[in-house]
Amino acid sequence: MNTLFPSRVPPARAPSLRLSFKTILLLSAVASPALADTAIEEIVVTARGRAESLMRVPDSVTVMTRADLAKHQVVNFEDVAAYTPGVHVINDQDPGTNIITIRGVSTDRLQQASVAYVVDGLALGDKELFTQAYYDLERVEIVKGPQGALYGKNAIGGVFNIVTRGPTDTFETDVEAEVGNGDNAAVRVATGGPIAGRKLMVRVAAQYQDWNGWIYNTFLRKNVDHQTTRNLRTTFKGEPTDDWTWELRWNVNDEDSGAAWLSSNNITGRFAGRMDGAALTDPFGDYEGVAKRHWYGLSLKNDIQVARGTLSAIVGYDHYQKRWSEELDFRNDKILTFGGVPAFFNGIQPISQPVDLRLWTGEVRFTSADDAALRWIAGVFGQDTLRNRVDDFGPLLFGAEASKFRTPTTQLAAFGQVETDITERIEATLALRYDSVETSEDIRGVRTNARVDVAEKTFKQVQPKLSLSYTLSPTAMLYGSVSRGFKPGGFNPNPAAGDTYTRIYKAETTTAYEIGVKAETADGTLAGTAAAFYTDYANFQYFAFISGNDVTYTAPQVEVTGFELSLNAKPTDWLGLDGSFATTDAEIGTFRAPDPITGVGLRNYTGNQTPNSPRYNLVTGADVNIPVGHDLKATLRGEVTMRGKMFFEIDNALYSPAETAVNLRAALEAQNWSVAIWGKNITDNRWAVSAFGQGQVALLAFLGPNGPFDSFNINRGRQYGVTVKANF
Repeated sequence: MNTLFPSRVPPARAPSLRLSFKTILLLSAVASPALADTAIEEIVVTARGRAESLMRVPDSVTVMTRADLAKHQVVNFEDVAAYTPGVHVINDQDPGTNIITIRGVSTDRLQQASVAYVVDGLALGDKELFTQAYYDLERVEIVKGPQGALYGKNAIGGVFNIVTRGPTDTFETDVEAEVGNGDNAAVRVATGGPIAGRKLMVRVAAQYQDWNGWIYNTFLRKNVDHQTTRNLRTTFKGEPTDDWTWELRWNVNDEDSGAAWLSSNNITGRFAGRMDGAALTDPFGDYEGVAKRHWYGLSLKNDIQVARGTLSAIVGYDHYQKRWSEELDFRNDKILTFGGVPAFFNGIQPISQPVDLRLWTGEVRFTSADDAALRWIAGVFGQDTLRNRVDDFGPLLFGAEASKFRTPTTQLAAFGQVETDITERIEATLALRYDSVETSEDIRGVRTNARVDVAEKTFKQVQPKLSLSYTLSPTAMLYGSVSRGFKPGGFNPNPAAGDTYTRIYKAETTTAYEIGVKAETADGTLAGTAAAFYTDYANFQYFAFISGNDVTYTAPQVEVTGFELSLNAKPTDWLGLDGSFATTDAEIGTFRAPDPITGVGLRNYTGNQTPNSPRYNLVTGADVNIPVGHDLKATLRGEVTMRGKMFFEIDNALYSPAETAVNLRAALEAQNWSVAIWGKNITDNRWAVSAFGQGQVALLAFLGPNGPFDSFNINRGRQYGVTVKANF
């Protein structure tokens, strides 16, 4: 039998506490039948910089193992977020643009990410890189709440920690093929093994996926969310001595897709802002958006065992390019008017924002032995980023030249963490990090290269974290923590006379308080976690489209409160039950800001919810495993996901009501192969994914004929298919 907690306290020390917590879980969650001797599998994570049991980590961590990724048909981080309480992800406008929200702490389209995103120990420096395809992964860990002490800038909301499958000293090959509606077809292959024993091993993983899409443009008479991705990852690993391990990873990703398949409707006027039902029209614009992305990355990691621990060093380089174009009116009207005056005879197209990125990342850390009385990590981190972007708004420039933005950024940091057992039952963790982020922006004309403006700023922040855990019994733990995170500010376009935004906007900070409990029953067949949190969120950065420019404003304070609950049960060897729930209230404090439509007077946003933060999300599911022959079993999976009401902009005018999706999966599995039939959102519910409102975008407020309009993305509806896997 396997338990989730390493035993530090003899069972006889606290039997009544163990029984009490088991009773609490049973009363508050499930009425379980007689439990069989089939414990839930232990999960090991590296969220705190060392391998440890998930149930011993004094943080809220959601983990998707290799088996979880398969049964949920995960292909990207949107899929992971759908099953993670307190996390919401929007892929918006084009495949590289995303909005990530964790516990009410949100990223918008222009700013840096509000989460740290780490792949195999390397922190990615730009959210354009987050939307890589998921294939041949070992696990995905999502740590919620500010994690700046270990992960630095942008870990203001939490961390995505991605662990790919690495080489082993055993030859193995995995092959996966998938077909489905939307003309979806995919092939994924991974193979590798020893070249020279454990001294040199290799693993090569590749994916090709192509779909025609699910979102139909009624004017163009075609699906417009098509996508073709080609991915390759090669990993070499060596163990030259018992004390030295190195890994060299190279990856390349290439993608062609549609972009900006937005719809248009007067939802504010006709539907009082409710984005549901008849309000959600299909796209009918007359310009098909397209996007092309190419990215390659290289990283080298070394781990050397020394007398008192492990010395680790990692260095990586990433090069990324994106080219895309779209329309901005999302209609097929000719002539388009502005304020009733004919203004755009051929529509507002094409619009483009090409992006080029080059990033160098390096980190050196020393990690003490896991069994030391005083366990510690100390390290330094550096990242150098060059981001080039062009804002070519086509007809909106009225003959003026487009602007190009050159933004170099250098981040330097020193960090440390100490863990110690104060008593047999109490563990304390103290972490501290100092980040210095030096950045500048040079704006020039695309044709003339004439300088429009230049600005520079250094953002500095100390990010502490303190957590305490108390072992109630060998299978139950209480914990509490306080932590700080920060996200640097940035640059707006050079404001003209009368503009209400500033050239440099402020950095965000969060100070979060969390208390939680983690426990399992004595036989390991029922496990649960619960957490309550409060976050003081300063200088919330939000997007606005003002005077033909993408700009950022900041709201001085947001208060975030919430609660999360997660349960897993294995009542018998053939039945598994799981569920998670999160509720978040992210309320803007006293705040008035310039009217984004008229530029005159102030709007009161006090008491509004932050955008893109669902009020709750719920996931519940069941797995049934039925033996049907020698080494052969049938598995059935059914699940329901629910997302609560969500506002899309700071004025809270446009909102999506609560939405539900039902997913099913049936598979026949043997030791070396499986065949699965699956369906996502099988009831074909449609909802809004993102939106721009006429109350926030002057272009939409005055556009005609028959305006004003709101523009929005809709989800892809029902998806289903068959996946065949084999390994040998």
